[in-house]
Amino acid sequence: MKEILVKAPATTANLGPGFDVFGMALEHPSDKVRITLIPKGLEIKVHGPAKGEIPTDPERNTAGVVAKEVLKAFSLGTGLRIEIEKGILPGVGLGSSAASAAAVAFGLNVLFNLEMDRKDLTRMAMKGEVVSAGFEHADNVSAAIYGGFVIVKSYRPLEIIHLEHPKNLHVAVAIPKVPVPPKKTMKARSVLPKEVPMRKLVHNVGHAAALAAGFAIGDVDLIGRSMLDVVVEPARASLVPGYREVREKALEAGACGVALSGAGPSMIAVVNALEVDASKVAEAMREGFESAGLSAEAFCTRPGRGVHVLEENP
Repeated sequence: MKEILVKAPATTANLGPGFDVFGMALEHPSDKVRITLIPKGLEIKVHGPAKGEIPTDPERNTAGVVAKEVLKAFSLGTGLRIEIEKGILPGVGLGSSAASAAAVAFGLNVLFNLEMDRKDLTRMAMKGEVVSAGFEHADNVSAAIYGGFVIVKSYRPLEIIHLEHPKNLHVAVAIPKVPVPPKKTMKARSVLPKEVPMRKLVHNVGHAAALAAGFAIGDVDLIGRSMLDVVVEPARASLVPGYREVREKALEAGACGVALSGAGPSMIAVVNALEVDASKVAEAMREGFESAGLSAEAFCTRPGRGVHVLEENP
């Protein structure tokens, strides 16, 4: 049987002021996705602690939706078995659905030598996000495909800018153990303001530009100082118990900047590893959630590479 095993990273989106525009791949956690050619049909199998939370119906699974799109677009007359080893918890703001979507688009591209470039892969993987988010968005999937830091300059036409990360940029992550509501991303969007005052627009444009410049010149402190959103995050903060406590404790522990990861409830902190131990920041963030009455998982990682092949069996 012809098959391929690929690894796709967790991702964090927005980084404060870059709503639907900024994304970053993380070295840890990740998904492993094995795609095997079978005579006909489309089978989805999910493994890992969260397998009961992820649908295996191809119409409701991001990997299945992307697989069907690729098979149709390239008239590939084959069946597929897709086995997903879920290392990224779903619904916590770390791009779980994006990882599955990116893995399948990338894996099929390699298996069939389809010659899609990274922008084509992003465009294809975006179609899977409709299942979880209700619409096509590119911040997480593009980060999963390109790796490092990405800027979605425009959606029509799709234009992605890819920047490498400073080597001394580490990331602390805290995931509170709270129930994840159905269609969480849609709910998180429903609380956003319909109009934005000019002063807040100016603030966010300035901070987003400075954050991107921080990646371009390798300045972790500038990146962190720029992770301050006055439009989206204040509206979503009320959905995350302990948000304020986690933010304060992370900064006190030496983080350069703190933000919700995507729609949350996970929170991330950027750390200059030359000056601060990221594990201490992660522990402070965990304590922040605990002070609000929530248990939480916390760990440190760093920006990582995009989806890539682990094994290929012709």
